[in-house]
Amino acid sequence: MRQDLAAAAGEGIITPEQADRLGAFLAARRSATGEPGSGADPASNPLEDSEMPRFVRGFHDILITIGILILLAGISGLSHPALALVAIIPLAELLVRRQRLALPAFTLTLAYGGSVTALLMLLMPSFFETQGEEGPSVFFFFLAGYVLTFVPFYWRYRVPVALAVMIVLAGGTFVLMLAAIAELALYDKVGSHPLLTMAFGLAGALAILAVALRFDLSDPGRVTRRSDVAFWLHLVAAPALLYSLLAVLFFLRAPENDSDISAVATSQPVTVVLLVVAFILFGLVFDRRAFVTSSLLSLGLSLGTLFRQGLSGLDSVFFVVLLALGLIVLVIGVSWPHLRRLVIGALPPDLKTRLPPLR
Repeated sequence: MRQDLAAAAGEGIITPEQADRLGAFLAARRSATGEPGSGADPASNPLEDSEMPRFVRGFHDILITIGILILLAGISGLSHPALALVAIIPLAELLVRRQRLALPAFTLTLAYGGSVTALLMLLMPSFFETQGEEGPSVFFFFLAGYVLTFVPFYWRYRVPVALAVMIVLAGGTFVLMLAAIAELALYDKVGSHPLLTMAFGLAGALAILAVALRFDLSDPGRVTRRSDVAFWLHLVAAPALLYSLLAVLFFLRAPENDSDISAVATSQPVTVVLLVVAFILFGLVFDRRAFVTSSLLSLGLSLGTLFRQGLSGLDSVFFVVLLALGLIVLVIGVSWPHLRRLVIGALPPDLKTRLPPLR
């Protein structure tokens, strides 16, 4: 259904906004009436089993994307990367607004971000030279300008990843604004207070996660672009939240107050494993695998420490860790629907109705 509506929007039969609203209406109606294709039926919508946005509808998308990359690389090599905007905007008009091609839209959004970065660096030649003296304020103005340039791009082309980038950068801008205010209040650099800096990072990660959950809960059937926006936000929020929590929780207990994640994972392996398990359970509840993939590095380091302690005479601990980590990932991946049923079954009925349906 989602692909049919996107195709209709691409042909100009309906607008993208109408496609989103119609998809949400049909999903809600089928769920309420129990018709085939309802979100309550695990086998009714096989194309929507994964939360991954649909990128490619055919090799046509791949071919167009290859052409985009080659063209933009040529422009950037012959001139300045910022001048790639001259080609990005017309290509976006043709391939995104008119033809609604998913993979080219994603590629052009990333290229737009890269060109905007180059343009801002060109307009602020002293950016890196002044950041050590100005602290968060320089980053604040840089990110604020970045957000403002993405507003017209998203308003015009409605690419989900563009909105996700705007939200993440807005969160970063807010955190830097807090850091700048804290510097004025402390009469000192925020970098001199590492725990405060980590707290700001944790606050930003929690804010991004809250917005991601808001998008998720507004579209539990995952039939509109709100689900795609939530996917990208979760992809950023999950690792940011995990590593912010590790840094805050273990900063005072890490060796020599070292907040490096590898030091944390090897000094407190059991606690890290428990935190990773909590992240996996959270991902199961909201059907987001990003919370599993974001914790693989920390889980691997913690397992390595535990295996070294128990298998001190074994020379191949690294490969034992790879074996254990691979088995864990495969078991979770293959058993994901069954694990979700177990976890969702323990939740209150009111909460179940607001979560993505079991598939």
